[in-house]
Amino acid sequence: MIEIKSLIARLRRTLKDEDENSFTDDELLDYISDAITFVRRLIIPLNPEYIAVPVAKGALAGGENEVKLSAASLQQVVDVRVNGVKIRRDNISAVCNTEETGEIKRYCLLNRKRVLFFPIPQDSCSYEIIGIKQQPELTLNDSTPYGSDIDPLIFEYVVIRAGMGDMFQMSQEMSIMSTIVEQINSLVRGANESEDNFVEGY
Repeated sequence: MIEIKSLIARLRRTLKDEDENSFTDDELLDYISDAITFVRRLIIPLNPEYIAVPVAKGALAGGENEVKLSAASLQQVVDVRVNGVKIRRDNISAVCNTEETGEIKRYCLLNRKRVLFFPIPQDSCSYEIIGIKQQPELTLNDSTPYGSDIDPLIFEYVVIRAGMGDMFQMSQEMSIMSTIVEQINSLVRGANESEDNFVEGY
């Protein structure tokens, strides 16, 4: 992570704009925000756990099967556990009997606001929901949301975006952008890869 103000100062040195004649802070902030969104869109389909966080944790009493979430802050549910056991997601239309009781086997997500567990548990149980929160609006007082391995790629993206006005550099810039995408793919795919994906040596 790097402070946005520090990142802007570095960008100005690279862009030869220390006198602030070419870009305002708000313009560079917009480019940085676009870069973060760009990286985020690559991360989510590749490895959502890279940016996932606990969004809800608690206990359900017997006869209860609903957990309310803050839809304003939630973008995607990644994993749901009941008593530590992973349960699968299903559509509410696939639940034949919503009043059936028993051991929880699945959950349904409605409008990113409500998680419903089925069958309805007869006994109390614990739950934990892991998800991806919405990207908050970036300000000059913030820091980049990812690790130091991603920060240089955000920097490169902004430099490219800021230089897109020069049509003579377009092909070179698009080539660099492709390289950035490849580097992000490589970093994110292997960030928390399961040990099951590796073959032990003899």
